[in-house]
Amino acid sequence: MEKYSRWRDAGTGIQPFLPPVPPRTDSSILVTLSNVIHIVVGPIQAIIKITLISIVSALYFLFVPVFGALLTPIAPLKRLWTRVFSAILLRLVLFIAGFFHIKTETLSIRKSRGSGRVESSSVKNGDVIVANWTSYIDVVYLASRFVPVFTQIYTESEKIKIISLWEAIRLAGKIPESAPSSDDQVYTVQELSLKAKKGGWGPIVVFAEGTTTNGRALLKFAPIFKDYKVDQKDGQFQVMAFKYEYAGMSPTYTVGNQLFHFFKLCSQFHNTLIIKSLANGEAPCSPHSQVPATGSISDDPVGDLLIAAVGNISKLRKTNLSMTDKRDFLSYYESRKSK
Repeated sequence: MEKYSRWRDAGTGIQPFLPPVPPRTDSSILVTLSNVIHIVVGPIQAIIKITLISIVSALYFLFVPVFGALLTPIAPLKRLWTRVFSAILLRLVLFIAGFFHIKTETLSIRKSRGSGRVESSSVKNGDVIVANWTSYIDVVYLASRFVPVFTQIYTESEKIKIISLWEAIRLAGKIPESAPSSDDQVYTVQELSLKAKKGGWGPIVVFAEGTTTNGRALLKFAPIFKDYKVDQKDGQFQVMAFKYEYAGMSPTYTVGNQLFHFFKLCSQFHNTLIIKSLANGEAPCSPHSQVPATGSISDDPVGDLLIAAVGNISKLRKTNLSMTDKRDFLSYYESRKSK
């Protein structure tokens, strides 16, 4: 759309904030018939799915936050309880939403590894999951798989705040905030990682772009990894990338009414999610990672290495846009809608 052209990245020509246009298909009789069936059946299917998801979600909040709180004095048991019911109930939410099979791949970016066996990493307490952010579905998947600590980044801050699963889901479509309130407890990434490791909280999730994109490119990472050194060997980073394949509406979510987007997502007969992870020992600051021969001129060199790693496994190009540009885009979008 021409009115949003100011948010098209000059270097790549990519507009990462608008919903992607569905790929073109042949206008055969079978395709036309399928589209008609989808128009008729899709909304009915969505209503049924959302009803079932509401029931499962209620069970999740009953079993995990409510009953789980009773196990707080016994931390290991609480963690086990939370992991089991999150894995079952949140994966069931994704299944009902049409994500019947979620494909996972472990990739190596080392040329020296050749065609040898690629080992996946075991995600542990205190590990920092760094990934691109394209949808609230990313959040639900991570919660079902790892039961992590979710975090929020601010446009004017180099620190992060702990947020709940529900806050992380809602944050996907919100205008990025500039700074935390005076009552918020914020941490550097390394501080929170150490606290999570010591407390057995699970891994922490850092969507370093700070906001969602449509999955066509990467935004600049917020400079939140400054307290790490390039030659550090205890960074405990887990690098991942989310990719959605689609023929109709894309499950990526950047703008618009979130409930309506979820309704349309549930009206589709199936949805496809692919998770790509970096091979064991290849993330920056890991014990066996290779330190770059030349230093970076950036004030966040570890952040540069992380975005390069995400770009390598996702095959996404880095843009010169940031979460500040997304904030301006959403403000402009909302102002036009209100008129």
